[in-house]
Amino acid sequence: MTDNYGEAAEFYDIAGRPYWKPRAAALTKAMSPATQTNTPIVDVGAGTGLVVEIIGAAVAEVPIIAIEPSPAMRAALACRVQSNALAPRVTIIASTLEDTALPDRLGGLIACGVLGYLAPDDRHRLWRLLADRLAPGCRAVVDSAPFPATRTVRPIRVGVARFGVRQHEIWLSSRPAAIPGQIELTTTCRVLQDGRTVRETVNTVQWCALDMRTIAEEATAAGLTCRRAGWDLATLSAAAIGPLDAQRSAAAASTKC
Repeated sequence: MTDNYGEAAEFYDIAGRPYWKPRAAALTKAMSPATQTNTPIVDVGAGTGLVVEIIGAAVAEVPIIAIEPSPAMRAALACRVQSNALAPRVTIIASTLEDTALPDRLGGLIACGVLGYLAPDDRHRLWRLLADRLAPGCRAVVDSAPFPATRTVRPIRVGVARFGVRQHEIWLSSRPAAIPGQIELTTTCRVLQDGRTVRETVNTVQWCALDMRTIAEEATAAGLTCRRAGWDLATLSAAAIGPLDAQRSAAAASTKC
């Protein structure tokens, strides 16, 4: 298994903390129904555990399944789980979503920064899984792509922090890929001292640039209700609807999400 995030793991929180700070309230609200069902919450691509920390503090006693294929990310994840006294509740899975056996009932699922890696068939399987296994009233949280598929985005600094005499920075940029609807997403991690770069790594991945409309259409067609929870976040819940209602919901999805 290739560790695409090995070099970026030490920079992950620098970008992740400012990203999740304004979204934490929406995330915890979406996960709160799990306390009524006491069914596990799944964090797909848990990274260094920022989301695990947020929901672990907000949703008491509910078990959490943290799926993370990157060994470097898992090292930080395990440290965060232990330091926040969450070890009795958090199961860490060294795998991908496709290769993980999930419980029959879910109290919630978070898949942020993940959908871009999934092929269309894998996404459709995820939507169906949520429609079948989300406990009544419970929700999933997903996000749209950070950049559009139709234009080049020049490097944007998404995080910066100072450690001693050195400054750590993380930058994102993208450009349209050869395959329509996909982008080449580039992450640049840089360490500077006295204004001079002393270390730099660059990683580019192929990414499916899903927008909110596409997420809503696909999820609604699978029998899910989609609601927008922020400019780039959506909540999904299971909806018991018939085929005709599903067609109507798909047509109205863009107004909901």
